Amino acid sequence: MPFTLRPLLILVSCLLLLWPVPGRAAALERVLLFLGQEHARVLVLLDGEVGEVQSRSMPAVGAAAARSVFTLEGASIDPKLVEAYRAIPGGVEIPVDNLGVRRLVLSQIGGDVQVAVDTMRARGVSTSLIGGRALLVDLLVPGAAPDQSLPDAAALQSWMRGVLNVTADVGPPRDRPRIVVDAGHGGHDPGAVGHAGTHESDIVLALARKVGAGLERELGAEVIYTRDDDTFIPLSGRAALANARDADIFLSIHANASVSPDVWGITTFYLDVASDAAAAAVAARENRAVVTAAGGAQDAADLVMGELVVSGTSALSRRLALEVHQSVIGQVTSTYGASRVHDIGVQTAMFYVLVSPRMPSILFEASFVTHPEDELRLRTPTFQNILADAIVRGVGSYLEVARDE
Repeated sequence: MPFTLRPLLILVSCLLLLWPVPGRAAALERVLLFLGQEHARVLVLLDGEVGEVQSRSMPAVGAAAARSVFTLEGASIDPKLVEAYRAIPGGVEIPVDNLGVRRLVLSQIGGDVQVAVDTMRARGVSTSLIGGRALLVDLLVPGAAPDQSLPDAAALQSWMRGVLNVTADVGPPRDRPRIVVDAGHGGHDPGAVGHAGTHESDIVLALARKVGAGLERELGAEVIYTRDDDTFIPLSGRAALANARDADIFLSIHANASVSPDVWGITTFYLDVASDAAAAAVAARENRAVVTAAGGAQDAADLVMGELVVSGTSALSRRLALEVHQSVIGQVTSTYGASRVHDIGVQTAMFYVLVSPRMPSILFEASFVTHPEDELRLRTPTFQNILADAIVRGVGSYLEVARDE
């Protein structure tokens, strides 16, 4: 009987069809860290299914910190995450230095991603999946009780439903940008109050209207206001409006405050770990509206904030903040002179109103209502017009850069 290769080829072909083919590695897009007393909770979000997870914990040895490690098999690090933080060979370093946690280190090791959390004391590691695309990791000091102030899996899942970049039915492509302009505070919440009795809520409403009008006039934008009168809107409701309308940009406008009348200047914020203690204090003041909402109620998404200190999706918001801030400082300096402008810069802090929006989002602090000269300027239509025109130009510059990419 003559020998033939045909049956052998058929068998080999069938085996190849059955052989597992490696899929695209899921990319690690976000890392969020929640800090409590002797308890930290890490949430990592991927753009695909979470694969196998390996974890281990190592005690401190000499000058080396204790380290908790978990490895995501078959994953990669999203380049945007690398851009947002401090790049190191093979990965990213995210400094923390708070409540016993020193830093996070994300490393690409072959086809896996290793997440290492350096701590003052050794911690036990436990992991659980949330919705297939997210991994929740608890780091607890042995013998310590879990910190009940940290968001639980149900709260995190509620938050994720609002902010994950999922494909949505948003209708046909738009021919003009859709921008939400948010005037801070309002209603029973006047915000900061100046020495002359100026209410932050009144100033920022006037400024928001001017910004909105400029965006419509100069950029042909579709503008949506979170409030157009002296009404209180919960912080979660402001973000929910932006998400529901599928906005391209979220601008939250505020006036700053300090216990010292000597503190003055202009700042622009985007969401991330607080730049410094002063930035954290600003966020704490603006976030008070969460607990003063009607009935004092907080929904699950609000509770996510807690001690959230790391978010790895801030690159677009940072670019928007830089464009707007540079435009404002340039225009105010040109009008008033360098000696009468205090540029505090672009900073980061954890603002509730910036947590849930899916689009690039910034919080602009126009000036200090508690500083005599700043307060006087803020009350004048001339200064408001200068700020509004500069904000519009900054947004326009951002859109041009984004359109070219």
